[in-house]
Amino acid sequence: MEKRKYPRLAHFLVILSLLFVETLFGLTSREVNKTLCIEKERGALLEFKRGLIDGFDHLSTWGDEENKQECCKWKGIECDTKTGHVTVLDLHNEFLCSTSGCVTSRLTGKLSPSLLELEYLNFLDLSMNDFENSEIPRFIGSFMRLEYLNLSDCSFSGVISIWFQNLTSLKTLDLGDNNLIVKDLRWLSHLSSLEFLSLSASNFQVNNWFQEITKVPSLKELNLSGCGLSKLVPSPADLANSSLISLSVIHLRGNDFSTSCEYSWLFNISTSITSIDLSYNVQLTGQMDDRFGSLVLAGSRKSLEVLASNDNSMFGSIVNLTTFSSLKKLYLQNNVLNGFSMESAGQVSTLEYLDLSDNQMRGALPDLALFPSLRELHLGSNQFQGKIPQGIGKLTELKILDVSSNRLDGLPESMGKLSNLESFDASYNVLKGTITETHLSNLSSLVYLDLSFNSLALKTSFDWLPPFQLQVARFQVGSFGLPPDLMILNLSNNQISGRVSDLIENKYAYRVIDLSSNNFSGPLPLVPTNVQIFYLHKNQFVGSISFICQSYTATTSLDLSRNRFSGELPDCWMNMSNLAVLNLAYNNFSGKVPPSLGSLASLEAVYLHQNSFSGMLPSFSQCQRLQILDIGGNKLTGRIPAWIRTDLFNLRILSLRFNKFYGSIPSVICQLQSLQILDLSANGLSGEIPHCFNNFTLLYQDDSSGEPMGFYIEGRNIPLTYYSYIGDLLIQWKEQESEYKNPLLYLKTIDLSSNKLVGGLANLTFLSVLDLSNNQLSGIIPSSTQLLSFDRPSYSDNAQLCGPPLQECPGYAPPRPHIDHGSNTNPQEHDDDEGYSYLEFHISMVIGFFVTFWGILGCLIVNRSWRNAYFTFLTDMMSWSWLDMISRVWFARLMKNLTRA
Repeated sequence: MEKRKYPRLAHFLVILSLLFVETLFGLTSREVNKTLCIEKERGALLEFKRGLIDGFDHLSTWGDEENKQECCKWKGIECDTKTGHVTVLDLHNEFLCSTSGCVTSRLTGKLSPSLLELEYLNFLDLSMNDFENSEIPRFIGSFMRLEYLNLSDCSFSGVISIWFQNLTSLKTLDLGDNNLIVKDLRWLSHLSSLEFLSLSASNFQVNNWFQEITKVPSLKELNLSGCGLSKLVPSPADLANSSLISLSVIHLRGNDFSTSCEYSWLFNISTSITSIDLSYNVQLTGQMDDRFGSLVLAGSRKSLEVLASNDNSMFGSIVNLTTFSSLKKLYLQNNVLNGFSMESAGQVSTLEYLDLSDNQMRGALPDLALFPSLRELHLGSNQFQGKIPQGIGKLTELKILDVSSNRLDGLPESMGKLSNLESFDASYNVLKGTITETHLSNLSSLVYLDLSFNSLALKTSFDWLPPFQLQVARFQVGSFGLPPDLMILNLSNNQISGRVSDLIENKYAYRVIDLSSNNFSGPLPLVPTNVQIFYLHKNQFVGSISFICQSYTATTSLDLSRNRFSGELPDCWMNMSNLAVLNLAYNNFSGKVPPSLGSLASLEAVYLHQNSFSGMLPSFSQCQRLQILDIGGNKLTGRIPAWIRTDLFNLRILSLRFNKFYGSIPSVICQLQSLQILDLSANGLSGEIPHCFNNFTLLYQDDSSGEPMGFYIEGRNIPLTYYSYIGDLLIQWKEQESEYKNPLLYLKTIDLSSNKLVGGLANLTFLSVLDLSNNQLSGIIPSSTQLLSFDRPSYSDNAQLCGPPLQECPGYAPPRPHIDHGSNTNPQEHDDDEGYSYLEFHISMVIGFFVTFWGILGCLIVNRSWRNAYFTFLTDMMSWSWLDMISRVWFARLMKNLTRA
């Protein structure tokens, strides 16, 4: 009896435990699924939204719909995770900038007092919206828990009210950049926790503003820029009574201070000042030596890190910088300073940013080694003379150096040590001499280089590779001297402008000229006789090129694409007998394609697409090396020429797209066994697609070939050098045109779209792109080939074409899947084998069932002990089954609640 008692007790305890856990997690899940948002506050927010005009759907997540009940998940809203009360309302806007400028998507309208329902609000930011010159609502003064209030740049107007004194918890108050008037600041003394205050661009009509602000001991940052402040000379008593012991940052830019005595108090008001901004006080005058003398006497000299006094009228010399042990940034640009002297030989080791540009600095540059931590140095638009000091090489942290528009005449070789230099502007000086590899040796970070309007020469060895990759390079071409034995001139991918006639005269021994991707303009210069590679693509050249082949040249690769050349091509290309690549694409050429192009036996690639060529296409049958013939996007007419056959056995790209060719597609095209890309789209072709299209060898083979074309260059002083040429191809895919670099590497394409083709489809495989749209094709798309893998746009606008991926064909049933059974090829044999295998399967199933069933049952009949054990087991299982069933139900409910939790 005892033995039976304990299992039942255990069963009871298990059930009780499951009930307890289920109840616990059931309550928890209900708590988790409960809406956190408080109904009263949600209604207040919706009422607030109704008062706003939201033209940019900023508040699209706010609503009364069922899926928007949780206001704590609305944009700009945060709630206390325990109580559900709204604590944050942040609807500030930001500038959205693009190439056309910066705009804001502002909220407008009126602020509803329904916000008063948000009793626990501690953060309110409505900055950069437009409340249409209304006054700041009085009810905002009732948010006693507010710690952060930002109403800047909201087009508020009127007088700042004294009710701000009620916001005693405020730490940040920003009312700047509105149209507010300040008549009384006594309310500030009530904000004992205030750390940040901005009243910028306000109209101050109060005289004792200094005394009132100094009553806020917790203030750390003060912004009074653009407030019209002037003629402030605090008395010693005012300074003595100041409580601004924590003030570290003060902005007073754009005011009306005129003499140093009006702001000298800044350096005595606090010993914690780290940043002072006095810029754009245009009437501010005085000598910088006196100015810095007062700073030396001030207690802030040890803490000051940032000083901005730019765009003022300060004059004199800069001295005593070494006395500022913490100074990091000094902005003195656009004044009338005339000197820079260091009374002490000590270093200003902390200075990282120095801007003295747009002054009247004269004489030699100071020893720049005294500023070892400099990262940016701006000395442009002054009158400095002499050489840049050798000490420049010790500024290992320097990233930006601007010495433009001075009278400097020499670059030190130590410039080459500036491995972190990213931008160097020395334009508009009188620099002369030779730039060698030493000047440029370690400038691995350089991306911007401007040496224009100087008289420099460049001398490097042939095999020298610059350690940098410039994004912008500017040189005055006529003044940038080059050695007469220079073989390779590569100034590609910069923003160099001007004419190039002086740069590529025959006096140089060029083999390679690459001026591509710049802003060169004017007419095409004469091609030097010995130049083998001549690249001027992606510039702004204009005019005719009728003289380009009047005399013999050694040119093997000529790329003038993407310019604004116009007129007809000359018929003298036999003088360029070595020409292998000709790219004249994306210009405004017209007239006929000259027949002399077809006489160039060395020709491998011709790109004439996107021009206005017309007439018949001349024969290229003598160009047996031709791999690429791209004449798409012109006005050529006639039938596809018969000379496109086995004579061009190397042809891999044939693009005749967007012309006026008519007639049927000749079957001789199928003899182009190397063809990889065929584009005959947007012509007037008719007839059927030749059945031999599945004979294109490279189209059928699953490989990835396509090495770029290359040429060997050699000269008197240079070793044999290999240059590759990678062209591009315009291909339409999925109703979008795209350009592909080196398309032979990965594309296999047939595009016959937008013609008048009829009939069925040929079997094709291993294509990257197929476009047969906008024809008159008919029949079923073969399902046994790759054709089934292309999208609907590849076959669209063929009314009689059907089958996946288009609509199903009427009365068509898909074939039963084909099963391969070894080498048998007779379908009847397959059917017989299939029927025989099904019969074997059913017979074996019946035999297996009877053997297993009677084998187990026979053992139980014969052996009594086995029989008793078996039925005892069944009895126990039945007694457990009810518990198991209940346990499973509870367990399922438990897991459901856990999942919700």
